[in-house]
Amino acid sequence: DRSRLGRTLSGAGCLRLQEDGACVGAFRQSSATEEITKKSLRKLRAPKPRSPPTHMATAPGTRPPGSSYFEKKGEVHELRQLLRGAAADRDQQKKRDAIKKVIAYMTLGIDVSPLFSEMIMASATNDLVQKKMVYLYLVNYAERNSDLAILAVNTLQKDCRDNDPMIRGLALRSLCSLSLMNMIEYLQPAVQRGLEDMNGYVRKTACVGVVKVFHISKAAVLETDLLSTLKGLINDSDVHVIANSINALEEVLVESGGFQPTRDMVTGMLNRITQFSEWGQCTVLRMMTKYQVADEAEMFDIMNILDSLLKQSSSAVVMSVTKIFVDLTSNRPDLQAEVLRRLKGPLLTLMAASTPELAYTVLVHIQALCSRGGENVGVFGPEFKQFFCRYNEPSYIKSTKIDILSMLSDLATSEQIVAELSEYVTDVDAEISRHAIRAIGQIAVRVPSTAELIMASLTNLLELDIDYVSTEAAVVMKDLVRKYPQQFQCASGVVDRCMKIVTEPEGKCAVLWILGEYGSLIEDAPYLMEPMIDGFLEEPSGAVRLEMLTSAVKLFFSRPPEMQQMLGRLLEKAIQECTHPDMRDRGLMYYRLLEHSPEEARRVVCAPKEVVEVFQEEMDADARERLFDEFNTLSTVFRQPASKFVLSKEPIVICKMQPPALADDQQYGGNDQVADANGYNAPADSTLASSPQPELNAGSDLLGDMDPAPSQPQQAVPAVDLLGMG
Repeated sequence: DRSRLGRTLSGAGCLRLQEDGACVGAFRQSSATEEITKKSLRKLRAPKPRSPPTHMATAPGTRPPGSSYFEKKGEVHELRQLLRGAAADRDQQKKRDAIKKVIAYMTLGIDVSPLFSEMIMASATNDLVQKKMVYLYLVNYAERNSDLAILAVNTLQKDCRDNDPMIRGLALRSLCSLSLMNMIEYLQPAVQRGLEDMNGYVRKTACVGVVKVFHISKAAVLETDLLSTLKGLINDSDVHVIANSINALEEVLVESGGFQPTRDMVTGMLNRITQFSEWGQCTVLRMMTKYQVADEAEMFDIMNILDSLLKQSSSAVVMSVTKIFVDLTSNRPDLQAEVLRRLKGPLLTLMAASTPELAYTVLVHIQALCSRGGENVGVFGPEFKQFFCRYNEPSYIKSTKIDILSMLSDLATSEQIVAELSEYVTDVDAEISRHAIRAIGQIAVRVPSTAELIMASLTNLLELDIDYVSTEAAVVMKDLVRKYPQQFQCASGVVDRCMKIVTEPEGKCAVLWILGEYGSLIEDAPYLMEPMIDGFLEEPSGAVRLEMLTSAVKLFFSRPPEMQQMLGRLLEKAIQECTHPDMRDRGLMYYRLLEHSPEEARRVVCAPKEVVEVFQEEMDADARERLFDEFNTLSTVFRQPASKFVLSKEPIVICKMQPPALADDQQYGGNDQVADANGYNAPADSTLASSPQPELNAGSDLLGDMDPAPSQPQQAVPAVDLLGMG
């Protein structure tokens, strides 16, 4: 009551002073100002409603308004009290909970750096969990504040000499994480002691510490004893130390080509290869790609030792062994085929893994092996059913399997593979459907005996009345007719259906090409093309319009009476009404050729074409071999060399294990000397290569209302406006 009374009196006194000041000011003003002041005085004298006291209690679980400003300071103060109370009570569980709470606030972004001194004192414990949390706190704030870094370094240096090897390793790792240039004088001696420590965990941590010191100052590693000591750890008794030392040397010596192993090093590591962890084995196998094998005896010894690693479930180890085996036998095709037969089982087992990403990685490497042809295809050919697609597989796995199936097809398996691929045409994914149709066409190109079967299969696909299916089928049929002209009879009956169904530009171009090349054998060819000629200006695709011009001119030479008026209208639209320069130029070229000489125009436009033997592949042989040198890297997954997707100032070094030199009587020419299982030659005889052409007279008026071209040079005559362009 007394305190409330005091506050009331104090408030009344302040109000009285305000009223007096207002009255004095009012007398010094004019009459108008006096009136305003009186009103303000009456407002001041009016009783005010009492505001609730600021110390009123709030509902439990809620915070008073405006308290968020003081929230962080209050939390830091609370944490400080928790840390000091835990230290005074010597309760380890209470102390651990307090430190855990500090780390939690630090993770949330709250600045708890004022607790640095308390956390330094909390590091004086033998509890490994508390040590890890304290080191995390010290490293996080020491990098931002150089003054705090000195306190952290002193604490970490002291712990680097602890009796517990786990604490020594943790302290060394945390000390090396301080990426500050002024810390080199503290880091170098600590890392040197760590490399010479009696415990393997500390030595393993020190190897990584060398790399961290190297990124701060290269001279601190290359010009001191750290590098020589690190090289000595290659022969360490702890395999984990060996793996870390190899990785550290590869990064430190990157400018000089990396670490080069010797025969003794390779022998020692191979004899202990089973003791390494999964990633340690990958490190050793990657290093071995730089080793030069002396002779065949050493090559077989290495392969016999590594053969036991193929039984592992680790895909990384199996793929690393596969690369070494393939590299060592690159100049021995017969031996490489035997090696692939040994590798086939582990690769197919990994391909059936439940993880789709892992299965895809193995699949693209199998695809790279099969793409070399020769005996490689024969090794995986009998297992073609392993590459049939499942309904629940991702699209990228289905696409890769379809590519492999088209590579493995031969005389014995092509019929089953084509039947399986035909099932994928109705897949819900349009891209998979398109890919399956293209794969069917590739099988027909590789195995000529299946051309008739596949043409019939493509004809059946057109009955599905699906736009994208009809488009791809038309494109594939066009390619097959180019390679096998005798199969045109199978395709001639479906051109009418294609004209009605196909709406995509690529499919329209394929149908127009067929009409132009084989118009004399298709009874309704001019009338099938007439609706497209009438809608020439409405056609949005430039490729279709260009193909329409060429096909119309070709069809004109095989069916002149029916195409004369159509071609005249088409040329008039292309020259006078079309604004696209390519259309106009091509139309003018055809018009001037016909105006000059119809026979010359036929010789140019309808020149005899050779039967296509080999289609251009997506990747040529040289690019495929360069890509195969980067086997077991991301280049195989991306299907591009590393220089296309790796941004590096230094040139990218590709490591490939060189095979031993062969004797003079064992020289091999590589895969080129291996018989290709699918190396079929297409028949050169084609009865439909050139369709019968009617004779044309040089002086006949082909387009109507045009003067005949003179047979002999004449005197200059006035120009004739052929198209009415003036």
